[in-house]
Amino acid sequence: MKIVHTYHSYYPVLGGLERVVQKLAEEQAKLGHEVHVITSQALAKNCPADEELNNVYVHRVKAWRLYYPDLTIPRGLNESLLRGADVVHAHSQNSLFNMIIVKRAKSLRAKIAIYFIGVDYLKKHFNPIVRLLGYQYQKAITKRLIDLVDLAIVTNDYEKSILRERYGLESMVLPHGVSEQYLKTPNMANYFRSKYGVQGRIIAYIGRIHPTKGLDLLIRAFAEVAKKESDVILIIAGKGDVGYLKKCAKLVKALSLENKVKYLGYISEVDKIGLIDSSEFIVIPSRHAGESYPLVVDEVKARGKPIVVTNCGALPSRIINLVEGMVINADIHSLARGLRYVLSNKCSFRILSRPLTWREVADKLLNLYQSVTG
Repeated sequence: MKIVHTYHSYYPVLGGLERVVQKLAEEQAKLGHEVHVITSQALAKNCPADEELNNVYVHRVKAWRLYYPDLTIPRGLNESLLRGADVVHAHSQNSLFNMIIVKRAKSLRAKIAIYFIGVDYLKKHFNPIVRLLGYQYQKAITKRLIDLVDLAIVTNDYEKSILRERYGLESMVLPHGVSEQYLKTPNMANYFRSKYGVQGRIIAYIGRIHPTKGLDLLIRAFAEVAKKESDVILIIAGKGDVGYLKKCAKLVKALSLENKVKYLGYISEVDKIGLIDSSEFIVIPSRHAGESYPLVVDEVKARGKPIVVTNCGALPSRIINLVEGMVINADIHSLARGLRYVLSNKCSFRILSRPLTWREVADKLLNLYQSVTG
């Protein structure tokens, strides 16, 4: 089968969906399929226009980017590639880049699969301007792609219900996956503590550094917890918005938490596993209405650790509340209460569901493709 994935950025650009596309493309290539990725040069200007990476053919087209990554416009298309594809699989209906490529591919009679990610999330965005204008854009592009799609896929039941109720579109639920090393690697807690010189009980945040992710909420909530829990530290791992990171660092200093909060920056997969294993639990303190399928949730589940998440987007559907972790409101006091509760009742939590591996997701995707290609 000839499969073409499309998204406006791809490895070596780092990000959740970039990683999803890479993992699925590479697994499908391992299974013997001819796999291509059409992406843009907007965030990878030093990379070649065409190259083969891990048996995946990557095509970076010239593009304009209108401030937001989703507003990336391709300046040229490889029509021969689209014409010969069995399936063109777009990742995210919010990407203008995807919409333009999908529209052309459909006119060339390719079958279209779309992962619908963060459906209508701008309707609840905290910024009123984005909430007004962004949601109108999002609604319009979603409707346009619904007219073109042959196979609609979502990662969770929450977004499946939104597509059905608001757009009359039925979709298949297929979660993203985890690397097998998260299921097979021995416990790495001692390795991590030795490497980073960490002692005490750890609460951890792993993810992108951005205002929507609520790291400032977590720091303020942690300050309340640390007043009575003297042996607890907060470890933050990830990269992103430098300006926001500086604000968070100032907040740590203002709250006199310099010896209680440790920032690691971007860490390797091995170190991430070690951090999860060393932690009491992981926190996703997001205030982002578009939280759809943070990969870290399944990575934490694979290591058998509890998770504290806010009630934003699809996050509440990702765990069994008070069994696999805790769902709390996205405010300082609720978060502080949640942290205290999980710290005090850590042994009462257990993970009931095993996440899929990327190979398993790739296999299931191929079966779904065949349902529309015949």
